[in-house]
Amino acid sequence: MGSLAAMLKAKGYRVTGSDSHVYPPMSEILTGAGIAVEERFDADHLTPPPDLVIIGNAMSRGNPEVEETLKRKIRYASLPEVLREVFIRGNTSVVVTGTHGKTTTTALIAHLLTEAGRDPGFLIGGVPRNFEASYRLGSRGIFVVEGDEYDTAFFDKGPKFLHYLPDIVVINNVEFDHADIYRNLEEITTSFRRLINIIPGNGLLIANGEDKNVVDLLHTSIDSPGRSTTLRTFCPVETFGNETGVVWRGVDSVFSFLGSSFRILHRCRVFSDVTVPLTGRYNVMNTLAAVAVTHRLGLSADEIRAGLLTFKGVRRRLELRGISRDVTVYDDFAHHPTAVRETLAGFRTIHPGERVWAIFEPGSATNARAIFEDDYVTAFDDADFVIFGRVPRPERAGVDPPMSVERVVGHIRSRGRPAWYLPQVDGIIQHIITSARPGDQVIIMSNSGFEDIHTRLLEALTA
Repeated sequence: MGSLAAMLKAKGYRVTGSDSHVYPPMSEILTGAGIAVEERFDADHLTPPPDLVIIGNAMSRGNPEVEETLKRKIRYASLPEVLREVFIRGNTSVVVTGTHGKTTTTALIAHLLTEAGRDPGFLIGGVPRNFEASYRLGSRGIFVVEGDEYDTAFFDKGPKFLHYLPDIVVINNVEFDHADIYRNLEEITTSFRRLINIIPGNGLLIANGEDKNVVDLLHTSIDSPGRSTTLRTFCPVETFGNETGVVWRGVDSVFSFLGSSFRILHRCRVFSDVTVPLTGRYNVMNTLAAVAVTHRLGLSADEIRAGLLTFKGVRRRLELRGISRDVTVYDDFAHHPTAVRETLAGFRTIHPGERVWAIFEPGSATNARAIFEDDYVTAFDDADFVIFGRVPRPERAGVDPPMSVERVVGHIRSRGRPAWYLPQVDGIIQHIITSARPGDQVIIMSNSGFEDIHTRLLEALTA
């Protein structure tokens, strides 16, 4: 929502907004764009009435501005509707989807196209470090968007990505998530089937050929829920992965402090040897997807190889926040157990001898539920020490069994891993500053601001 506001401002609209709390990096982007934000909701903000109210999917009935909009019949729309009509329609639309890796892959595609002089428009669900903001209007007829499977608005419960007029679609992976709106994996895969079903015949689907749920999607359709032996798509499909049988394959991967170096094979022939300043197997997969997209859009192997070398990553994706008293602190957005596992595994490959602390805030709506308790027990195996914070807004579990952080921590301890449940951020900080040693690596994982724990921890270590 913040990025869309800044895009509309850049296009010449007068934009204001309201939210309950705005924190970095989006607060900085809005301030830089000159957009005033009210940190409360009040019906008076709609006087005089705006031409359009864009209602984010975090808003629901009962919100005073939603109620005033409906009562006064002010024109309103969702984020995806406005993005489609103002920025996507008329352009080649690249939609990047999947449970994990969307933001990094979208940022990679946008960066590669920009470095090659294609000047794409884009909207990314994070802040790429190669750009000043998470959006660009673009001028060359390509728009790249991170396609979210989460619902669109309280008045449109379908996934956002169905609005984006896709020409090229990436599906990185599909797992169960968003338990607040999806009851099971089948409901999520149905959303992805609907997305595949609207890719035009001259479009392209780029799919993870190693993810069982994605492979199943390629062989099923809305009309035929059972698995078939042939592809059930109306457009061409290119798969990617590290195993044989895919169109785009990464081999001979080497991980180091410089990132990941590997060879890319395209239809079993050498395409390029590349290095990208990202590490871990999952980032090899993200890179392969980005390469497949940009090759389709006309970039040469040389342009792609050069662009990968200069990619700086995305804020809050293993972002170095600082070093104090020889303790290094990182910020990471991981909150799904698979993302936690892959992030720590990738980090461990380049820090084999250091002590790694994983500080985790179970902050998503899904984390309020007990669904992933067993998965979290093993997700932290590559950390030496694990600290869980409290579950924010535990009432979001609704009628489902709530997550028991104490139970998860107990099971992690039973596997021989030191683990603690410390519900207060001050307690987490105090524990680390009294227990950490020089050379320790601290990874803080949360999909929220986590009470600015990163800054507070670094200041406490210094003091």
